[in-house]
Amino acid sequence: MDFFVIIVGIIFSLFSSLVLSYISMATMVGPWMAPTLVLFGNLFYGLMHKEPSNKSATLAKLQAIGAGGGIIATGVGFAFPMLYFLDPTTFSDWLDHPWYFGTILTSLCITAGGIGLVAARWFWPSTFNNEKQYPFPVSQLTYSTITSQSQTKQSKQLLWSISATSILCFFRDGIGKIGGFIPRSIGIFPSLLPASISFAVWPTLWAIGFSVGLSITIPLVIGMFSKYFVVAPLLAHASYLPWTFFDTSNKITFTFAFCSGIMVYEAIMGIYGSLKKNIKKIKNNTPKAKNTFLSKTFLAHVKKDALLVICLLLGAATLLHYLDFPLVLQATMLLFVLIATFYICQFGGKIGMIPFGRFSTFVLIPLLLLFNVNAIQATIVCVFFNICAATASDLLFDYHTGRLTGIEERKMFAYQWIGLIATAFGISLFLWLLFTHFQLGSETLCAQRAQAKALLIQSLNFDKIVVGLGILYGYILKKCKINTAMVFGGIIMPESITLGLTIGSLATLLVKNKESWLAYPAGVLAAESLWVIISIVMQ
Repeated sequence: MDFFVIIVGIIFSLFSSLVLSYISMATMVGPWMAPTLVLFGNLFYGLMHKEPSNKSATLAKLQAIGAGGGIIATGVGFAFPMLYFLDPTTFSDWLDHPWYFGTILTSLCITAGGIGLVAARWFWPSTFNNEKQYPFPVSQLTYSTITSQSQTKQSKQLLWSISATSILCFFRDGIGKIGGFIPRSIGIFPSLLPASISFAVWPTLWAIGFSVGLSITIPLVIGMFSKYFVVAPLLAHASYLPWTFFDTSNKITFTFAFCSGIMVYEAIMGIYGSLKKNIKKIKNNTPKAKNTFLSKTFLAHVKKDALLVICLLLGAATLLHYLDFPLVLQATMLLFVLIATFYICQFGGKIGMIPFGRFSTFVLIPLLLLFNVNAIQATIVCVFFNICAATASDLLFDYHTGRLTGIEERKMFAYQWIGLIATAFGISLFLWLLFTHFQLGSETLCAQRAQAKALLIQSLNFDKIVVGLGILYGYILKKCKINTAMVFGGIIMPESITLGLTIGSLATLLVKNKESWLAYPAGVLAAESLWVIISIVMQ
């Protein structure tokens, strides 16, 4: 292996985990880092005036080491804050003991991530080594970025974007003893509407909005208006009706109960849809397809990785036992995690998206029904699955990228392990810094995905009538073909976040070819994430 490539790849891995640790909690999305890292790699070699002998393969190796940090950080950022919303006392206690916090998170990353890598290596020859059935769109995008003739132009866009965002952040926040010049928030008709324009994370929101487009932000806007035209009238029903159906004294509790109903409906329909689809697949499978897991290549990988698997399982069992997981719960959780990981990889291989929330629900709900799962255990289950699914999906994407660039699968597997170990140690530090300097649930660190999962668990204790109203509203949204999870986000998130994402998505209407401008939002995300960490360190 090229020592220089490994060092730069590790830096990219830490960079990816830093950026997505912040982005995944500041917003509700986690963009793919692989194409961005390719542009950074090209920019790096351009600034160094050092052209590698096989540039395409070198860039593919760099993103193979580095991109895993981004998707792992996304999975952890979506799930780990659940503990804060379910058990804030324990969450605070963990933060008060940094070494304990870091050990738990690092151990989770290595064990769950390692199991995900091994599972993907076993899945690949039997199921996913079929380019027609599983095109792996992100791999295609990464390869297109690697071989693009406009790579130099995009790298310059990236550099300009980073510079402009850094200047904007300086004007907003200042640095050291120099204060900021831009107000952090401005009220919008404060006498009529409690919303405000907050500049706290707006560059990031503009960039995310531009990247995801109007299809994502329109349901968020519907959610924002639902807050005023659905939730508020229901809460105030006693003022215009002669009777009261439920307690209207606590707006926050009512809103959370209503939103939990939306998430219960989303979970039920997601599980029903997936079961129906997979049962149909099983019925239609040919005998040949059913026996693919008995192929010689598959069995060879099983034999080769036997010792590694034993070490990973022992490590995971030790960690879970320390966290009071009974052995039966451990075994059941691992079974559900592997099944869900396989199906989430199928989803990602076909359309290029990794829906952590839905699939982690598939793992969590049966465990809640079968066992007396507490807040810590529920959080660890979701984090464990997200990490496992993240590494498995990313390795499969890299296998496909490696096939396009001529890199052997065993090398991609090794590069992924390098990135995983670097990420496991880096992400603990980054999350501890973010959690200790920003308030979870605030505009800066909303953690909407974790709130959604926590509300789903807490729905068992909410007013059943209010939860039922949320389920009914979820049904109406589904019938109107509106993304219920995004509407939930619009209700829960502060208006300034929804407005920032919407403005960014509206900017896509001003350009003809959005793909040719994606280097700009990539630079914004990188610059503001780095700015946040630098600001924390300099405090």
